[in-house]
Amino acid sequence: MTSHAPKTSLEFRGSPLIIGEVLLDHFPDGRSILGGAPFNVAWNLQGLGRKPTFVSSVGDDPEGKQIRERMADWGMKLDGLQTNPQHQTGAVQVTLENGQPSYDIVYPRAYDFIEPPQVSSANAGTGRQEAGASLSIDDAHSIFYHGTLAWRAPQTRDTLKYWIANSTASRFVDINIREPWFDSKWLPELLSGADFIKLNDEELAGISGLPCSSEDEVRRAVEKISGQYGSSAVYFITCGSRGAYAITHDCAFFAAAPKPESMVDTVGAGDGFAAATIDGILAGISYQQVIERAVRFAARICGLRGATTTDESVYELDQ
Repeated sequence: MTSHAPKTSLEFRGSPLIIGEVLLDHFPDGRSILGGAPFNVAWNLQGLGRKPTFVSSVGDDPEGKQIRERMADWGMKLDGLQTNPQHQTGAVQVTLENGQPSYDIVYPRAYDFIEPPQVSSANAGTGRQEAGASLSIDDAHSIFYHGTLAWRAPQTRDTLKYWIANSTASRFVDINIREPWFDSKWLPELLSGADFIKLNDEELAGISGLPCSSEDEVRRAVEKISGQYGSSAVYFITCGSRGAYAITHDCAFFAAAPKPESMVDTVGAGDGFAAATIDGILAGISYQQVIERAVRFAARICGLRGATTTDESVYELDQ
């Protein structure tokens, strides 16, 4: 393992662009927690001072209004948040059996119908709010993040493909396998041409068909899927309480996970890792520093109930 990681070689100007789902987890006791991996990443990037543009769609319902209000209170831009009166805001129904949760990611929902910017403008008379109409594909965005859950629906998948084809921003793909909403047939389009790819060790093992319990195994698995899908990306592999790797074409870097000061739950820890990773990439620091900061931030998220907070001290990564 190389101990002196080079700085990221790309130069970044502009804010991050985050596209994908926003939803509420509904629990049997009546609690509702705001989430969705792209939303969590955007929220945390806002806390880190990156002022992202978050592109999604919510329903014309109380949950959609709640999301707008929460974003506005946190200072997030709203120009990318569309309203779809034909579909409800995203939801996950959580059920508990013998204390073990199971999740039903409801389909279809508003975020399954995200429109590309020029479609939002053209359809201003269709009942959809013009919240995303002012967006354009230009040099205003430095890095473009998307996950895989939003890939499940044809409309949003086409919108993501549109941005991939037309944006010059570096692309960060977050592999979030949520059964039954994942198909390995998507992988060539998802991974080809990506600059950065994040996934956990279980997802890496599932995609590559190889064990991923050691550094050598992780490197072999990355090499296999890089060759299989023609990707020359930098891979960020999270391994839970063990830590995380950054794998380039010729180097591997590892950061051990610190023990959380207080463990509440692990919800959104991976999303926190992704946000801190993007922040580090944009800062131009070494990949070793990127993952060290990212695992530290993920540990802080484990001390929260849910994946987001308005406690600004949580976002002081260098203190």
